[in-house]
Amino acid sequence: MNDLWLDEIWSIELVRELHSPFGVFSQTHHDNNHYLNSLFIYFLGQHGNWPGYRVPAVVAGFGGIVLAWFIGRRRDKATAFFATLLVSFSYVMILYSSEARGYAPLVFFCFLCFLVLQSFLERPRWQTAALFSLCAILGFTSHLTFLTFFCASLVWFFTCLLRQKFSLRKIVKWAAACYAVPVIYVLAIYFLDVRHLQIGGGTPISVLDGYRATLAWTLGGPNDSSLQTITAAVCVVGLLAGLVIVFRERPDASIFFLAAIVIMPLAMPLLEHGTLHYVRYFIVALGFLLLLIGQVLGWLYKRGIGGKIACGAFCSLFLALNGWDIAALVKYGRGHISEAVQFMADHSETQAVITFGGEQDFRILFVLAFYSREMMPGRNMAYFNHEQWPINGPEWVIFHKESFAQPVPPGRRFTDEFGNAFELVRIFPTAPLSGVDWFIYQKNSTASGNP
Repeated sequence: MNDLWLDEIWSIELVRELHSPFGVFSQTHHDNNHYLNSLFIYFLGQHGNWPGYRVPAVVAGFGGIVLAWFIGRRRDKATAFFATLLVSFSYVMILYSSEARGYAPLVFFCFLCFLVLQSFLERPRWQTAALFSLCAILGFTSHLTFLTFFCASLVWFFTCLLRQKFSLRKIVKWAAACYAVPVIYVLAIYFLDVRHLQIGGGTPISVLDGYRATLAWTLGGPNDSSLQTITAAVCVVGLLAGLVIVFRERPDASIFFLAAIVIMPLAMPLLEHGTLHYVRYFIVALGFLLLLIGQVLGWLYKRGIGGKIACGAFCSLFLALNGWDIAALVKYGRGHISEAVQFMADHSETQAVITFGGEQDFRILFVLAFYSREMMPGRNMAYFNHEQWPINGPEWVIFHKESFAQPVPPGRRFTDEFGNAFELVRIFPTAPLSGVDWFIYQKNSTASGNP
């Protein structure tokens, strides 16, 4: 129920420009356009800072929990319990299941496709193949990083059918039944949208740094590099143990987990030229790593009292780390931007026009413009870009930091090139991995401009 943040607002503003739902695919050539989420926004209409935009993500998030149970239950009840526990209390899953973007539906359709494909590989049927094709199309419509699952599933598909000694003719037939329509759909999306795609920008993160952070956040972070090294190492141990356990039971399935969690995510630089490898771009790998660790815990649980104690210790650590982050999400939300805007409106010394500046013009102005429409009725807002600051300066200056950085302000005060003095008056921190920290400075009324 907290405020919408920049990327959610961006999705809403992109949809505002459309004249038909088909424009989601043919008009909005932007990486912040997650097709299924944009379609929901289009049909829901423009309502400003409205939590209702998040309802589809919330529904998909709960659906992912249910699917985690069914995936684990195919092995045994203990695995089902632990898989459900990990997915339910994962901070990353909770975060993106409460955000109006495509990541929660992406995970939902990855889990559903996994369940359907597992059923198909046990007993190939046309109905199951058609269901898989439909779910795969919805997965791509949720987010294009569904490609990581899709490619991993192809490896699993061919390995499994070859192990069952299917004839080449049957393999081609069933591959076409499962994958032909989704491939045609992806090609259509490519020519309509992807080849024209614009990247919104952000703080560059290498694929290795992003993947390391993803391993750490699988266990529950937190935003501390030394602790992330420990949690990432624990997850690597869980990954290796899970691959060994699955390999002993079903070698072809272990190939899928290896491809979905390791190979395909690390191959991302070969598929695109971006430098923004945030944790959310690895959420498919994170989701399946949670399921794999659930299998490890289910295996341990059956190994006597020692295994049960180990399961209890791991789950306690997992709940503690994620509970800490969930508490931060409840407390800070995604920056409490509406509260920040209201604070500046209430404490402004000028009543006619409230003037702003910022160290990152696009991000600050974009969010301010969205919130000021409904929060400053009857009052005007003026934002001055870096190169256009007036001699007297703006009244308010906003600095920001990414959510993966510590919310430490750049200083208590500063002076601009004209001699206007500004002092830090409020900090609005955000929860980890979403939103941005805002540091609000107000011009000192005793300072005067020096032309």
